[in-house]
Amino acid sequence: MNIFNRSDLKTKNGLPCIEIPEMAHIEWIQHGFLTRRGGISLPPFDSLNFSKNTGDLEDHVSKNKNLIGASFGFDSNRLILLHQMHQDGILVIREPDDSLPCNLEYDAMITHSENRFLGIKTADCLPIFVIDKVKKVIAAIHAGRQGTARRIVRKALKRMKAEWGCLPKDLLIALGPSIGPCCYEIDEKVFHAEWEPYSMPKGHGKWRVDLPRINMEHMKNEGIKENQIFWIDLCTRCHSDLFFSYRGEGQTGRQLSFIGITKVNVECRWG
Repeated sequence: MNIFNRSDLKTKNGLPCIEIPEMAHIEWIQHGFLTRRGGISLPPFDSLNFSKNTGDLEDHVSKNKNLIGASFGFDSNRLILLHQMHQDGILVIREPDDSLPCNLEYDAMITHSENRFLGIKTADCLPIFVIDKVKKVIAAIHAGRQGTARRIVRKALKRMKAEWGCLPKDLLIALGPSIGPCCYEIDEKVFHAEWEPYSMPKGHGKWRVDLPRINMEHMKNEGIKENQIFWIDLCTRCHSDLFFSYRGEGQTGRQLSFIGITKVNVECRWG
């Protein structure tokens, strides 16, 4: 297991973020797990908020989006943000100029297209990136409690294999900051028995749940090895100075994690 923490936080053109070195070294990949810092939104959305559905001004969200494009050197209009549904819908984007549905009600995206940047918004849920180094395919996944219960990670990995022939041995997977088992308590009405090995009973029908560990187990069930997994082990509620946390704050913003394919050597794109 490759674990990252607060000491791995860097600043890129004024914006704090965490990059996974093994992914950053892939010349055709650009990615970043951003924080709540560096934007223009006002409290309680301060300051790098990417959600228009939390009460923030749309103009502030648009300017935050432009800040990302300027800081990381891509057209912010190429950043795709989903209307995340806390379910298991997967959007497959095959061509750079594919026209997208008007209302993107999905919780995961997969593409091999250049100049498309896949964004996941979170404020306690788990953002996950997948890279196939051989087929040159990427995925971005939003895994909250309901998505985890629906095994969205397993479904995304299976979809990558079905659409492009992606093999588990060729994948790198990164898990971004999310709420940790120290702070994530749910009741037995929504608890799943299979989560028990990764949970702690608190009495009175309450459980503390480890979403990252559950999702990592789902990955392993699809043939992923521990050395292929990279985990930013930072609880969003404990580190609310860095991250938005719905559990900790109630009304708050959403930070962005993004990944995109900048360029691909065409002759080696597909095997």
